[in-house]
Amino acid sequence: MKKFQYIILALICTLFASCMGEDYAEPNLSEPPYGNNELTESGVVTIAQLKQKYAGVISSSSMVEVTEDVKIKGIVTGNDIGGNIYNEFSVQDATGALLVCVSQGGLFGYLPVGQEVLIDLKGLMLGGYGQQLEIGGVYTNTKTGAKSIGRMSRYLWSTHYKLIGHADLKKAEALLEEFDIDKLRDANYLEANAGKLMRLSGVKLKDANGTAVYAPDDGSVTLTANCANRAFVGYSASYLVLRTSTFSDFANTAMPTELIDVTGIFTRYRNTWQILLRTIDDVQLTPAFTLDDLPGSGYGTAQSPFNVERALALVETGHNDPGAEVYVKGIISSVQEVSPQYGNTTYFISDDGKEDNQLEIYRGKYLDGADITEENKDNIKVGKKVTVAGKLVLYNTTIEFTTGSKIVSIE
Repeated sequence: MKKFQYIILALICTLFASCMGEDYAEPNLSEPPYGNNELTESGVVTIAQLKQKYAGVISSSSMVEVTEDVKIKGIVTGNDIGGNIYNEFSVQDATGALLVCVSQGGLFGYLPVGQEVLIDLKGLMLGGYGQQLEIGGVYTNTKTGAKSIGRMSRYLWSTHYKLIGHADLKKAEALLEEFDIDKLRDANYLEANAGKLMRLSGVKLKDANGTAVYAPDDGSVTLTANCANRAFVGYSASYLVLRTSTFSDFANTAMPTELIDVTGIFTRYRNTWQILLRTIDDVQLTPAFTLDDLPGSGYGTAQSPFNVERALALVETGHNDPGAEVYVKGIISSVQEVSPQYGNTTYFISDDGKEDNQLEIYRGKYLDGADITEENKDNIKVGKKVTVAGKLVLYNTTIEFTTGSKIVSIE
């Protein structure tokens, strides 16, 4: 009887094994186990084209469902790995960037920085949150009933994306741009670059004192949506802040008091730039500056004067001390005025004697600070090689030796 039971059991196992057949073929390990691998790259537009098409929706902070067969393709530049970017990640291509909002944690697990992704927008919501372009779902305010752009469900999201290749951090790094602080209040610059991976170099945090942390939750800092907005020295918080969540991994890390370089996702809320750090490694101390970091030659001393190229670069990069005397050598490239009446002269010098990349010598003196006279005025002419000592300044848009410079040598 027992032998018969074993025979029946063996037959049943054989029957189930045969039923598996070809329907249970080995998995395709060449495709990612996430997303919708059936998506194709048809109807792909750039992010800039998408922003242009829906400019009115974004600028009015409203939303609309995408009903066309349109897709975007880009690189993940930021995610929730540090706990500071919540339920969303940033995508960027060569033309612009946006945020994708998904009601799901741990997005960094399958959407690491450097991962290329194809996103099918048809059926998703597109809108502006404080004029920041976002892709997601509908958020309903339970108190007022007002609707706005929000997060889509993880289940909806799973059918709308496809991972392309493997994550490559270098792809994200290639998209990193230096933030132009001179365009802080430029509306066009804000519109074109909001959402991008950018870096702001050589700045200080206003509230940093050695003990103050990024995002305390002890009531010492006013929070908005559980986030602390930190201002930078010299810049209004109405236009630029570092925004950190109290739930981030580095919320209670002390802010550095030194000059720092800040990398992150530069989002916007209306007319304010809000920098979102991805991890604490996005804050680095600004490397110590040396003159050898600049193009050109010389060290600005009597023994080793700057050439014109380095003198111009020193001012252009903001490393010049307008109160310090420096030495610059060059060739007189043009003469604007020689005035024995006032005892000074205004002329330009360059490295090659041509009227390109010139440094202005404004109302300078002659050798060793002597006045320009009828006897020496003819020595100030194009082609003469000079070394000049004085104070370099930026006057409006002109880099110049200000009044009172002197010629040290002329030949």
